[in-house]
Amino acid sequence: MTVFCRLLTLALLLFVQACTSGETGVEGQLLFEQEPLSQARVEFYLKSGNERSSSPFSVATTDISGAFRAALPAGEYYLVGKKKEQGGGVNRMLMAEYPQNPVVVQKGYTAIKTLPLKEVGFEGAISVDGKTSASGQLLFAGEPLADAFIYVYTRGDALTGPAYGQVVRADEQGRFTLKLSAGHYWLAARKRNDGSRVGNPEAGDLNGEYPGNPLVLKSGEQRQLELWTLAPVTSAAKQRRLAEGQFTKTRTWLSGRVIDEEQTPVSGIYLFAYRDSRMIGKPNFISSPTTVDGQFKIYLEKGGEFFVGARSTFGGTLEPGEWVGTYDERSDHRIEARLNEATDLGDILVREVW
Repeated sequence: MTVFCRLLTLALLLFVQACTSGETGVEGQLLFEQEPLSQARVEFYLKSGNERSSSPFSVATTDISGAFRAALPAGEYYLVGKKKEQGGGVNRMLMAEYPQNPVVVQKGYTAIKTLPLKEVGFEGAISVDGKTSASGQLLFAGEPLADAFIYVYTRGDALTGPAYGQVVRADEQGRFTLKLSAGHYWLAARKRNDGSRVGNPEAGDLNGEYPGNPLVLKSGEQRQLELWTLAPVTSAAKQRRLAEGQFTKTRTWLSGRVIDEEQTPVSGIYLFAYRDSRMIGKPNFISSPTTVDGQFKIYLEKGGEFFVGARSTFGGTLEPGEWVGTYDERSDHRIEARLNEATDLGDILVREVW
């Protein structure tokens, strides 16, 4: 028997063994920016979209080549790839749902097509005509500012929060290009020391609105913007923003602790007390960020009926990577506070938004 025949026989034996072993599952590869993505989560759900549970049926992790192999019973599964990247000046959330969901598992291992993940939050809600753009460069202390985020708003009354229509990241020389269409735009730029795209700017973070706001573009125009210098957020400015009455200490307050699904205290979470049961718009009262042991106090002007929620940042629509929760002892999230008394709300659970 030739060497070729022996190898062919061995391959056939291995194939038959795999088919008769009874093991079933899914295998594939995740990419990001056309490169293999290691240490990413591959989650398998039994239902799609809003019908799926908060916890996946099964989870696999990609290896150094971005490959994964998950043993699963025969059935249909909705596959989602995820990875949170932190450190090195960059915090970002990568995610994608497999476009051919559901994946059907019957015999052996079902191989899916390569799944590229995308950075969540960069899709934008502004229409792009393919021929209109604005380019510029960010500076700090006279030098190019790398890796800052540029936010494009379609309204000029509030250039804060994640209610922007588009966001891009500047390159190593602080340069950026915004692909837009004809219209009026207001620009802001920020670079947080923790590398994150969203969140309240802290003292020492860099922040600034474009001095040429509003930016008015005609169809087909390719505008070169003037140099744009950012400035550090000062402690005084931070305190002024926080001290709009909601943080004034009174003898009437709500207290408690914020935890995650593993019952671990979560720091840096804001608690909001609303008089409106819909809990939309500006809250009536806000707590300082939770402490390292998850503790909080919301000081109130007087007693009454309030609806309580929790979030890791202020304003705008929810962004992936944020933590959010509500007071759930009652289904409507309502509490009754009495004048000059402290009301303990117990533990409030927050979950990370994807």
